[in-house]
Amino acid sequence: MPETIRDPDDPRLSPYRNLRHRETDDGFIAEGSVVVGRLLQSDLGVQSVLIHTGRESKYLPLIPEDVPVYLIDRELGKELAGYDFHRGVLAHGVCPTIHPMEAFRDTAQPSLALALVGLSDPENVGSLLRSAAALGVRDILLGPQTISPMTRRVIRVSMASVFRHRFYHFDKPAEQLRDLASAGFASIATLLDDSAIPLIDLSDSITSERRILIVGNEANGLPPEIAEAATHRSTLPMRNNTDSLNVGVASAIFLYELTRSCGTDHVER
Repeated sequence: MPETIRDPDDPRLSPYRNLRHRETDDGFIAEGSVVVGRLLQSDLGVQSVLIHTGRESKYLPLIPEDVPVYLIDRELGKELAGYDFHRGVLAHGVCPTIHPMEAFRDTAQPSLALALVGLSDPENVGSLLRSAAALGVRDILLGPQTISPMTRRVIRVSMASVFRHRFYHFDKPAEQLRDLASAGFASIATLLDDSAIPLIDLSDSITSERRILIVGNEANGLPPEIAEAATHRSTLPMRNNTDSLNVGVASAIFLYELTRSCGTDHVER
């Protein structure tokens, strides 16, 4: 049964405290009816759910009996979280396992994966993960200085697609790319470089059915040593003196072209 909490200092509310200025220390926070609903339908664990009093009937049928449910007055909830949280519901989830790269390398099936190196903007990462999910790309390699995909803003912008991805430690990118190349993977570094292969010609140069698209930091792109370790380097030609595109937009175009050239049998639906 749900419990009503009236004391803002109740320790059970600690994960939800001051969310405007921090992430929770244990797990992650899902926000809003759509995102919380998709969390409850996913394979991830849920530690508790916080609901504005009066809205519980909408959510209780979705929540497993062993998950604690706390009801809180809307004004008290606003004081607790630091803002009037979206749709009157938050959930405290258990972070997914981030697998070692060996587990990714040893996969045998044809696939396309997305590697993120140094991406720091949660909206860009959320948008990228949503595009990847829409195109059937499930495996995500998390490189150095990349923001956690389980931050509240990333989860919300991705519309909960983060709950469907598999994540891997990509902590030594150049070294790991060379190891993956020896295992038969093709890796594509995305660059703003006229000497790189134009995207439209890229598929003709790739023979492997196991592919990794690598995207870099919003301002600085990929470090040279990572670009050099990739088996392929590609660029998106642009017209009208356009010098660059948002990383989320450009990467979605690359993902679309690579999933199209891979064929539908090589991506998950």
